[in-house]
Amino acid sequence: MADLMNNDVFLAFSTYATIVVLKMMFMAPLTGYFRITRKAFSNWEDTAMGKKDPEERKKMLQTNPDVERVRRCHQNDLENIIPFVVIGLLYAFTRPDLSTALLHFRVFVGSRFIHTVSYVLALPQPSRGEKPSGVEKMAEVVHMIDSEVFLAFSTYAAIVVLKMMLMSLLTSYFRLTKQVFSNLEDTTLVKTTDDRKKLIRVDPDVERVRRCHLNDLENIVPFVVIGLLYALTGPDLSTALLHFRVFVGSRFVHTVAYVMALPQPTRGFAFGVGLFTTCSMAYRVLTTALFL
Repeated sequence: MADLMNNDVFLAFSTYATIVVLKMMFMAPLTGYFRITRKAFSNWEDTAMGKKDPEERKKMLQTNPDVERVRRCHQNDLENIIPFVVIGLLYAFTRPDLSTALLHFRVFVGSRFIHTVSYVLALPQPSRGEKPSGVEKMAEVVHMIDSEVFLAFSTYAAIVVLKMMLMSLLTSYFRLTKQVFSNLEDTTLVKTTDDRKKLIRVDPDVERVRRCHLNDLENIVPFVVIGLLYALTGPDLSTALLHFRVFVGSRFVHTVAYVMALPQPTRGFAFGVGLFTTCSMAYRVLTTALFL
């Protein structure tokens, strides 16, 4: 671990990876802002704040183009930033020249900020389309550091990733019990074509679980990335355990609140606790390994 913290390329990667992952995480609050200002929600319990009339609340369960634009931008971040972090970490371990590595990291991070501004503000193409999508180098897999903090991170990361993976099975359970499918081939147990077509529909319970799964992706993946960098900075074991346990607990509470449609602010509080925990680890990484 000491060798890593003395490696300028790794410090530079840690800094830029933390910045870009934090940028990705804050797309979720930006989506929340657009939902509130546009009064466009996906969940019934989210419409309860300040509204009593059921008819008014029903009108707020709508799709808004501005909200969907920010959500697509967030999805694009997930599709590009995560590969950058994985490949960038492997690239850092190949001992590249510092100036070359900095060029890669700075270009990628700058491109993602430009992409987001272009996407959210709907700037005309090709401002959004021509920016690089990530570091384009592969490297050998290296051995992870054997330390109690890293072992603790591995344990809690595995738990929360498994929890995220099981959301797929929960979605399938709801699809089967509700007899709701998205693909015609999934309805082959029904004999007639007309009956099969009736099963291709949207169900609010299925969509709720799918949104919960998406929220996991938007929060757990950044936790794994930031948590790995955090573990490599050599934090105190008790402090690290507190961060890991609080985050994992918050995600389980969030999932229960989402799937069971518990009244707000239960879900919002759980989301906020998880976000704050990841930001706290990111602060440690930036203050320990800042290299711009």
